Amino acid sequence: MTRSVVAWVIGCAWVAAGFVAPAHGESSEGGAFRLPGYGARAWGMAGAIVARIDDESAVDWNPAGMAFCARTIGLSYVDLVPDASLGQAQAVFVTPLGVARDAQTAVARHVVGAMYTNLSADVGEGETYAENHVRAAYAFTPEPLITFAIAGQVFFSSSGVAGFDAWGTGVDLAARLSLTPRWTVAVVGRDAFSRYTYDDGHDEQKERHYVLGLSRRGLRGVDVEADVVYAYGDWTRVLVGAESRYLFDHVQLRGGVAFLNAGESRTAYTFGASARAAGQRLFVHYGANIDDETAFGTTHRVSLGVRL
Repeated sequence: MTRSVVAWVIGCAWVAAGFVAPAHGESSEGGAFRLPGYGARAWGMAGAIVARIDDESAVDWNPAGMAFCARTIGLSYVDLVPDASLGQAQAVFVTPLGVARDAQTAVARHVVGAMYTNLSADVGEGETYAENHVRAAYAFTPEPLITFAIAGQVFFSSSGVAGFDAWGTGVDLAARLSLTPRWTVAVVGRDAFSRYTYDDGHDEQKERHYVLGLSRRGLRGVDVEADVVYAYGDWTRVLVGAESRYLFDHVQLRGGVAFLNAGESRTAYTFGASARAAGQRLFVHYGANIDDETAFGTTHRVSLGVRL
């Protein structure tokens, strides 16, 4: 089993999740440590959610969105490649600190969150590959209209391939600004600082990604958002998503489209739904990513959130 085979498997997971970027050298930056985002809700909107996000998945997509999240735990799982032993499991926890949330704005001044991610793959011939990520995030809201956030993570990989095991760190920066009661803008700098080292001594730095999002609430009962992603010296993705209000107070629908411009341009479609119960304390989310060009078919995601 060679390093290139392991890199190909992890790259498949990454492409199936809707990311497009070139590989760099033998370490295949296009695959290793480039994980799909947390949860089914965001993916039901094609990932166009950095300005809209207000639940536990903000730990991953935009930590500034944690300011609007109650104390919550969440779990998520996805089979990244259908009919293959390649899956990703995640657990998150978010909690406001100190004084209770403002009754008028529902904004918490200080919020912290943590997330654990495990990606595992059976690459054949008795070989396995695993990545483990531990992420911690903090959001600060000096006044109700703006929130700043920082997130850091430690990650490491293990496999039966000599020279492929690695560990590293990364830091994200984020901000969210309410322009009006309906319009919100957000910016996220992913891997603003990062470094990972393979056990053969080879060092890499993850390419920085910048996401700019603009959301509009209450457009005929639907919240919409558009995001653009800048990476590898170009605008690589344009994402558009929409999310309904809760219908009959229990069911929410969403959909999205991703225009992928890096490499061979293509379009991917997503849809999803959520249900809530137990006095709006239990949330179940489902999301599907339809991208036939990747030859992986439809990818299904499921996540669960429980407000404590």
